[in-house]
Amino acid sequence: MEALVWGASGGIGQALVRLLKRDGWRVFAAARNEGKIPGEADYHYGFDATVPRTLAGIPPLIAPESEGLDLMVYAAGALRNGVLDRLGNDEWEAVFASNLTGAWLAAQASLPLMKTGGHIVFIGAYVDHLLLPKMGAYGAAKAALEPLVRVLAKENRKQKFTLVRPGAVDTPFWEHVPFRKPDNAKNPMHIAEAILNYFRSDHDGELNL
Repeated sequence: MEALVWGASGGIGQALVRLLKRDGWRVFAAARNEGKIPGEADYHYGFDATVPRTLAGIPPLIAPESEGLDLMVYAAGALRNGVLDRLGNDEWEAVFASNLTGAWLAAQASLPLMKTGGHIVFIGAYVDHLLLPKMGAYGAAKAALEPLVRVLAKENRKQKFTLVRPGAVDTPFWEHVPFRKPDNAKNPMHIAEAILNYFRSDHDGELNL
């Protein structure tokens, strides 16, 4: 089995790489911070969601090494907190590039590598929980991800698509938000295990954790 994890340097991405390797998968891993990709990954690549060519350049490197991807997960994301009437354009665009545009570009890049019946997964959010001061850009990007995933699924019926809403997860994300991490934040490995179990269930659509 083969998987491609975008955002493999973050909490959920790192957990996925390690879990998939323990399960015997061949793992291709891509991240903005390539140095933080777990050493267990079979192949690793650097990309920057604000630079489209860096995502488009990865499939030609994977294709000669791959027999076809069974799973792709887009786990990348970034946050710039700030009130909307004072948030800079560069900050707004960085949030959308990482959480939304990057997801679209990763789908474009990954689809030609997917096996028929392969599963494409995106990490979303409970958007209603993000309707908070200083979280407007992030909430808007995650809200826009939902129709993106649904339309991709309708346009590519030979693959499965799933939007995962994990709730609060214990990752460095909380270092950048204007409030404290919830006491019940989930361990990233719990999310990774839920994604793998959902893949094995042969379901798709939405996974709410």
